[in-house]
Amino acid sequence: MSTVLEMHDVCKTFYGDGVEIKANDHINFTLKQGEIHALLGENGAGKSTLVGTLFRKPDSGTIKLRGVEVELNNPITALKYGLGIARQDLTGSLIERHSIAENILSISRGFFLSLNEIETKIKKVLVDYDLGDLDPKLKVWKLSGGEKQRVEILKALITNPEIIILDEPTSMLTPAETDNLFKLLFSLKERGKSIVIITHHLEEAIRISDRITILRQGKVIETLDTHQAKQKWKSQEEGIRQLASMMVGREVLYHLKRPPLDAGKIVINVSTLHTKNDMGDEVVRGVSFQLKENQILGIAGIAGNGQRELIEALLHWRKVESGEVLIRGKDMTNKPIREIRESGVAYIPEDRRKALILDLTVRENLILNSYQGSPGLFIDNESIALQTEDLIKRFNIVTPSPLVPVRSLSGGNRQKVVVAREFSLTPPDNQELILIAENPTFGLDVGTTQFVREELLKMRTSGAAVLLISSDLTEILTLSDEIVVMYKGKIMGTVKAENATRQNVGLLMGGAKLEEEN
Repeated sequence: MSTVLEMHDVCKTFYGDGVEIKANDHINFTLKQGEIHALLGENGAGKSTLVGTLFRKPDSGTIKLRGVEVELNNPITALKYGLGIARQDLTGSLIERHSIAENILSISRGFFLSLNEIETKIKKVLVDYDLGDLDPKLKVWKLSGGEKQRVEILKALITNPEIIILDEPTSMLTPAETDNLFKLLFSLKERGKSIVIITHHLEEAIRISDRITILRQGKVIETLDTHQAKQKWKSQEEGIRQLASMMVGREVLYHLKRPPLDAGKIVINVSTLHTKNDMGDEVVRGVSFQLKENQILGIAGIAGNGQRELIEALLHWRKVESGEVLIRGKDMTNKPIREIRESGVAYIPEDRRKALILDLTVRENLILNSYQGSPGLFIDNESIALQTEDLIKRFNIVTPSPLVPVRSLSGGNRQKVVVAREFSLTPPDNQELILIAENPTFGLDVGTTQFVREELLKMRTSGAAVLLISSDLTEILTLSDEIVVMYKGKIMGTVKAENATRQNVGLLMGGAKLEEEN
């Protein structure tokens, strides 16, 4: 296979609070025609920065396309050279108040002349690539996380590029959507397209790639031929362990133990809850469930089946039309979010923008739970510094300093800031923590994902109650004591952990009834 992309001695350095970080340190990388090349590494290893230098000039190094050195100074130039990218950080890539078509038109200037033309093209590409049904006129802020992910993939494909870069494309997709995406990638490969995929899901890299390049601390650790590596590994599990060890520089254990526990008292009781989406359609229809201490209750479902609106209604970011939400026995239906938070409810949202103030520092974002903004409030700066430094170390938040704006961090490290802060919330009156977590490991590397899942299990053991909403079915099956499955705004069934399989939960997610209730 001929080489379509060569990157030689690529360097990119960032500065923050007087600290220098070499995100890319003399990296060499090649991409062949008709191959899928997986790029692996921890959060902050330099993966997104490396592919970003194809759309913004690196500090030094050379980039060649089909043997010819080029300067790719901006995204429009890169598009004209036949590169397309689907970015991980949707907050910086998609403009919420614009429609799907307007977002795509803004990045494809010179390819499409009018909004009508791009809307027609979107409909055609959705069908051609089996990307599902999306209305091009729909505003992005009305989309679920999974739907936004599909829009980002659509952006990468709309100009029919020769080189396609996908940064964490499956992070918000269901298993069925992921399978469809992989079928698409194999189809593109057969057409001679060349694909770079960044992923934290190591089994995905093994499953679909021709080669794997591993980055650690801004440097290339190794490039593997996937087929040859699989012949050496005794099993996929061994391959995953070896890749993880190369990524983080130490052994990573994958097996989580969830010891049996008797659930405690009910802390959240939801009764026949109804709520509407932003278009006025009822999307949560009569949902009832109970969350107890010493329990992780998983909520599974294909994106767009009411999970997001359900959580927003619990927290009064969305009006409850009818029904009741009791928290610790107190009616909190449509009560202010501040009152709900002060009752000891921590929240990790699917959309990080709901949890972070990007222009504040890492330290300031980590203490948002503690700071109420009272005029006479005394701030113990020394105590805050010690507390936040401990969280940064514990959650391995890669930042040049606690004093840089959180917007300067990678998407995965922003997520770590949210997780660290919410995990450390202290409920009043020595009560146990209630944690509502939407995709808590979204964008996190393998080591941190393992750490977060272990912490969730520790919280469960210590008496906390966790409501886990995740598009990662493996995460739901691994952590949950009980799984509630939603379909078209209703609960299709509840499956206990000992009876839960990918097959029966998947059937419920698709709207099928099980023969026997679990």
